[in-house]
Amino acid sequence: MRPALLSAPVILAAGLLSTSSAWAVDALGQQTAKLCFSLHDAALAGGYSWGKGRLYYGTHSYPVKVKGGGAVGFGYSKLKGDGKVYNLARLSDINGTYWSVRAEATMGRGRNVVVMDNNKAVDIKASMHTNGAHLAAAVMRLTLHVDPGGERPDTMPTTCSFPIR
Repeated sequence: MRPALLSAPVILAAGLLSTSSAWAVDALGQQTAKLCFSLHDAALAGGYSWGKGRLYYGTHSYPVKVKGGGAVGFGYSKLKGDGKVYNLARLSDINGTYWSVRAEATMGRGRNVVVMDNNKAVDIKASMHTNGAHLAAAVMRLTLHVDPGGERPDTMPTTCSFPIR
């Protein structure tokens, strides 16, 4: 009986996430950039995430570092994500702390969708593929930092390719 009780909050949170995510994509407006990223997510009660990505903005791309954490989780997973970025007016606006509500129940492989925003009104709708054994229902806080020194001429890809270079 205990496993059913543990999975009920995760299923409820996943349902709420998918409902609000479907609604939010209509309200976000026009996509201004794309973020391809890979993360490692480890949790034992509290969780920590770290990884890297590439931001495609205008006619250039930039390396991005990602780190942060959340609460209420157990396990480890690798995530590969494709994020649509909205309301990015200046490159420096991508830097900052992003907040979201996230639910994950991965045993082997899975998928996850999340909408994040920062205090500069930049929104990211990310679709992720997960791999590992991880159970989490948490408020996530991720910090993104772009390195303008790693800029290179580039075009926005239709799909992300991995590993991130």
